Amino acid sequence: MHLPRLLAVAGILLLAACNSDAGTRASAPAGAVTVVAMQRTTCFGPCPAYRVTLADDGKITFTGIAFVQTKGTVSAQATPAQVAAIRRAIDAADLRSLRDHYTSRSDGCAPMMTDMKSVLITIGADAAGGSKTVDYSYGCRGALADQVRPRIEQLAGTIDQQLDTARWIGKPAPFRVRKPTH
Repeated sequence: MHLPRLLAVAGILLLAACNSDAGTRASAPAGAVTVVAMQRTTCFGPCPAYRVTLADDGKITFTGIAFVQTKGTVSAQATPAQVAAIRRAIDAADLRSLRDHYTSRSDGCAPMMTDMKSVLITIGADAAGGSKTVDYSYGCRGALADQVRPRIEQLAGTIDQQLDTARWIGKPAPFRVRKPTH
């Protein structure tokens, strides 16, 4: 696993783990529990890279990393209907039944294309247990990937749509390969 991806997974897990204790959840102030966190990574090209989290009180936190209109961290508020739609999408995706990662041949990716973007989705604690993170590389190919990809894409798409990440992603400048100067 690449170091940036490993660090991203560790950060998301740490965020979710800090909020996963059921006893703490009941007494925690509003917004202390993460419903979902999603990170999209760069690719060999202009793929938008960002993190977005949704707390149980509806607070949205977006951090633009690369190839996005809004770099840095901004926040907004989701409606109860948006939070409910994301919770339904999480249930439909059944993330807890998936492997933790689909990023290499040993994960069932055959072949594996290494220059593709990836998405990391972490769901917070619920009655089923602690948090769960799934790291999915769009370079993962093969029968297993064909089964998993639609569930990941549906959930990620719902998160983006309900949290309106397009307002921060925007349309960044086109990617240009620099010509060598001699």
